[in-house]
Amino acid sequence: MENAKVCQAMAYPDVERWTSTPATTKKDQDKMLYIITPTYTRPTQLAELTILASSLAAVNNVEWIVVEQFRQSSHVTKFLSTCNTTHHHLVGNVRRGNLCNGLRNSALDFMRRYQNRFKDGVIHFANTDRVYSPRAFEEMRKVEHVGIWPTQRARERFTCNPELTLQSSHHVKYRLNVGSVGLSSNAVLESSFKFKISESDTQGIGGLIAELIDDVQDIEVISCEGMFVWYIPFQRY
Repeated sequence: MENAKVCQAMAYPDVERWTSTPATTKKDQDKMLYIITPTYTRPTQLAELTILASSLAAVNNVEWIVVEQFRQSSHVTKFLSTCNTTHHHLVGNVRRGNLCNGLRNSALDFMRRYQNRFKDGVIHFANTDRVYSPRAFEEMRKVEHVGIWPTQRARERFTCNPELTLQSSHHVKYRLNVGSVGLSSNAVLESSFKFKISESDTQGIGGLIAELIDDVQDIEVISCEGMFVWYIPFQRY
């Protein structure tokens, strides 16, 4: 049976509690996408992962890095075994502060350890309270260094003019929703950047952008009015 259908887990021999499916066989010339999703046990967890997995299933040349808090839960392991997307199931031991920022650091540590596998692609941090059209992932492939697009319903204001969108505030230098940013995997993994668990998601992604660019003009506007990423806080429903 095809690996894409079976998703059999392959353990890295020198990594504890991190498992992966076999490497994606690249199709055509599409740039690889590396989608990082932090998650933790809660009532809506599997529903949120299912929605994201459904979008990823329609996308070629993508690897999904799912990072859980404390342990690989049996229900997430079982869920991932049914997917048709190459995935990596990681654990991050984060006990305080912004859990998502801490789990993102675990994903980046893992990618830096196996950097040759994750080169020449685009990294996107996909929280499970975002809903993605498959088109979103095709738009991400346009990113060369740091690219942005709107996240619908997000608190962070987005305009097509980066000078307006990325106005500095007292707390955030580049105020963007985490769902609105794609980054060169080479640039991110060659940096030493780590998310601060004392900061919000918006502050964290703003700090990463500041690490990677010299000027706001270095940011690529991938779409001005794209309707392909939505912020949907499921736990409110």
